[in-house]
Amino acid sequence: MQSPKNAFIELIVENSKVNGFDELSSKIIGILFIEPEEIALDELARRTGYSLSAVSTALKFIERAGIVKRSTKPKSRKVYFYMEKDMLAMSLQIARRKYEKILLPSKQKLPNIIELYKQDSSKNSGAELMIVEDYYKSLIFFEQILKEFIEKFERYGMR
Repeated sequence: MQSPKNAFIELIVENSKVNGFDELSSKIIGILFIEPEEIALDELARRTGYSLSAVSTALKFIERAGIVKRSTKPKSRKVYFYMEKDMLAMSLQIARRKYEKILLPSKQKLPNIIELYKQDSSKNSGAELMIVEDYYKSLIFFEQILKEFIEKFERYGMR
């Protein structure tokens, strides 16, 4: 019979795969999510069955996504990783990051790109302009949804 810990890890692995993470990244997320304390890189490699190099590479990607945090301990050369357990706080953090790092820069750049298309007379520029304008409209709509989402989380004290 499977332990409850392993059953939960498998659930998180399945959910992570649905969200676009690969097998290794999903395993790392599952292991870090269930553990109350940070875990050393070498321990994650042991538990996943992957090499230190593969685990390190996967962790860099997960870390850039804002899902895990890296730390060190005094007088130790080991690197440790920890994952926020509060799914709502983590969702808010990811939403803020997408808003600040993707949505706002795109919103600033797209009007210039649209203007460039309006001045372009090449063969496909008209059709491409329509695609870019539709993308911009969708982005503006998504911005409102994301702002409301973030504001609701913040209003209910989930920072």
